[in-house]
Amino acid sequence: MASSAFPESVKRLIAERIDSVPELEALLLLREHRGRDWTPSDAGQRLYVSAAVAAHVLAKLAGHGFLSSGEGGYRYAPGVELASAVDQLAEAYAHHLVEVTQMIHTKPPPSIRQFADAFRFRKDK
Repeated sequence: MASSAFPESVKRLIAERIDSVPELEALLLLREHRGRDWTPSDAGQRLYVSAAVAAHVLAKLAGHGFLSSGEGGYRYAPGVELASAVDQLAEAYAHHLVEVTQMIHTKPPPSIRQFADAFRFRKDK
């Protein structure tokens, strides 16, 4: 399946909120275990990354609205619309791993996207 055949919500989710495969893997892990709190150490062990990397990834996902954080750690807690997009992303990743990872790897780095966004015209609020 070419990336053009993915739902628009999946392409937009990757473009706007997923910058790496570890972020995607962490998101899907916490989605799979929705009722559980995850510490960076626990997530790092499951994702085969250091606790420091896991802490960065989890904080980033929380900042993008996928997770809540509390004393027990991080928990999957997106809003309804975002959860639906994550469900579609999980489906796409399960059946088209290579294409989804290529979409992530071919994105411009966040710093370049932020620079480009500075030149986007927006309506005043």
